[in-house]
Amino acid sequence: MTPATKPAMHRALGISKEIEDAAWFVLGAGLQGKPSALDGRTQTWTSDAAGEVLERLQRGVADSKAPMMTNLRHNLEDASRAAKLLAVELLFLQSLPLAHEVKSLKVKRARVAEAASWLEPALELPDELYKGMTDHGVIRDRTAEFNWTIWDHLKWLCRFVQHVDQQPTPAINKALKDPLAFHLLAAGTPEDQPAIRRSIEYLAWPSYFEPVVADVERQEIRDAFASLVGGAKGDSDEEVTADIRRIRLHLDEQAGQRIDWYSRQLVSQWRKVGDPGRRAWLLRTHHDNAELLTAWQDEEKVTLGVEHLRLLDAGVTAGLVQHAVDEDYKHLGYVEREDTKTAVFAFLTVMKPGDLALYQSSGAVRIGVVLGEPHHNEDNRRMRRKVRWFDEAHATADLPRHVQRQLATPGIVVDVTRVVQALQALVPAEAETEPDGGTEPADVAPPVQDGFRPLTREFADSLHMDLDPLQEIAELLEENRQLVLYGPPGTGKTYLAKHLAAELAQDTTDERVKLVQFHPSYAYEDFFEGYRPDKTDEGQVSFKLVAGPLRRLAEEAAKPGNESKPYFLIIDEMNRANLAKVFGELYFLLEYRDDRIYLQYSPNEPFTLPDNLYIIGTMNTADRSIAMMDAAIRRRFAFIELHPKTEPVKGSLLRFLEARQLDTTPALLLDALNDAIDEWDRDLMIGPSYFMKKAAQTPAGLRRIWKYELMPLLEEHYHGQLNRAQLEERFGLDQLLGRLAAR
Repeated sequence: MTPATKPAMHRALGISKEIEDAAWFVLGAGLQGKPSALDGRTQTWTSDAAGEVLERLQRGVADSKAPMMTNLRHNLEDASRAAKLLAVELLFLQSLPLAHEVKSLKVKRARVAEAASWLEPALELPDELYKGMTDHGVIRDRTAEFNWTIWDHLKWLCRFVQHVDQQPTPAINKALKDPLAFHLLAAGTPEDQPAIRRSIEYLAWPSYFEPVVADVERQEIRDAFASLVGGAKGDSDEEVTADIRRIRLHLDEQAGQRIDWYSRQLVSQWRKVGDPGRRAWLLRTHHDNAELLTAWQDEEKVTLGVEHLRLLDAGVTAGLVQHAVDEDYKHLGYVEREDTKTAVFAFLTVMKPGDLALYQSSGAVRIGVVLGEPHHNEDNRRMRRKVRWFDEAHATADLPRHVQRQLATPGIVVDVTRVVQALQALVPAEAETEPDGGTEPADVAPPVQDGFRPLTREFADSLHMDLDPLQEIAELLEENRQLVLYGPPGTGKTYLAKHLAAELAQDTTDERVKLVQFHPSYAYEDFFEGYRPDKTDEGQVSFKLVAGPLRRLAEEAAKPGNESKPYFLIIDEMNRANLAKVFGELYFLLEYRDDRIYLQYSPNEPFTLPDNLYIIGTMNTADRSIAMMDAAIRRRFAFIELHPKTEPVKGSLLRFLEARQLDTTPALLLDALNDAIDEWDRDLMIGPSYFMKKAAQTPAGLRRIWKYELMPLLEEHYHGQLNRAQLEERFGLDQLLGRLAAR
């Protein structure tokens, strides 16, 4: 059996064949004690070579702020050829199966190629190695362990090589023929690192093991599908592995091929609903304990004080936490007990390896990555998790406003996943960039658009309006985040609001533009949130809290990854509702977007209006003058008049008709009609939309519009002031046509 030849029993039924062949190209030679497949002559999988690499890794890093590959090169200076070549192989095995943890194919190849260049003479990597270094990978779980603990993984791989070299030949042969024997071989490596161990187990035996290495996802998969195979057998590592294998074989048979645990169809079945993937957590000590924060940093951990709490296991349910805290912390007040419940449940159950962790000290924020499951200290007074803290601290005052608001949220363990993307941008890149020469630079992501894109002449022409006043409206909306378009009927307020929002959102699906219409019975419970009748599974009537359009859109706008996307809520006929009743305490947030409030129906949950949520209201001044509006609303919204006598509405009907090569008489009639209305009655003037109908192009249709739409409106406006004959003389269609003909 040559190093590049893999036993048929190891095949994973065709899945990821290139990756498996490339892995076996290196593993096969090493496990069988043959010279390295990379140069065909150097013996690398020996205790001496592995011990030399391990000793150099254990020296630590020369520069904590330098990239990982820079420090590795420094540590391997003057090492033997066997040690350097082994380091190339181990780097290759560590990164080979990864998908999103290592950002790109270029980074995978660049790491291995750079390490190979340290040999003298430099090693040219064989094609068999590169064939497996694809950009998709097979390990796609959300653990960050591969990215942030490369150093630890390389140490484990060194110990694994030493362990293999010390085994008798029969034990190695058995491991090559039996996946369970291989598991025992790998698990016997001192100082276990489960993620990298499971990765190697998969690469050696892909037909038996799964490319799922994170404890949390293995548990989720097993629990979601255990009923298909008669239930789970147990919770030990070996039992969970066996359960997942039985489930996968069952699903393989149904699908007729090897299934992918991370396909959209399967992920939706095992990953918990609402799981955001990577979360971010703000952790605090009681009384800002500076000594404890220093211990967190120095010992690479985070802790939670539980002096009076009984022992609770990782993954405990919220109900058990609630009961335990209520019983064990009776000496605390209600608010403190609720904070403790939230912190304990988050620390034991919700927080996962790969999540971001952060703490504040002396006006700065320190960020790290959670790497371990929760454990109790020996005295059971504290729970702890391993965290890799990064060296650079970030001044709180320099962070984006929406991040600062989240960091001001009270609590011991606070879920700040809402700003995880902004925090992720502060994390140093562990992956080395490509070395100089030979490879192209990685693609650069386009910069986030700063503010709205300028409106185009084409957009203005599509609305038959001038560009300058439209651009001014857009700039005013960007500056104030909420404005009102007001004016007489038919001036296109709603039309402009919808098209302007869609243009600024740059979203063809309209998912980021929502419209709601106010009316006299509209209330806070309809607009934001309130209790609604519901039927239980037993058929009983109950009430549940239901989010309204503003809350739903605000939460969507605040989701990680959406911070740079503008969202728009259009409130049509805004002045028809009792605005003070509808907005309630939200009045405050309309003026103070940087702050947060506690809500009527969610008193324990602080709420903020995201900076990227914009509100456009429309008001018909013929129904109710804006002079009667609540002064609080007047102060919080910018008011823009859309009026037939002023831009951008003025002249829009004429441009509309000319663009379609239609008779322009309706535009002349509109001007004549509004000229007949006194200036002090300007709120009663008529908008152009009445004449943009197809019917307005025929004499009969125009007469119907005048008789059944415009004259009744004018009769109502001038009731008690003008009789019918006077109205007809002043505003009648025939009279206006006669005046136009006389000009």
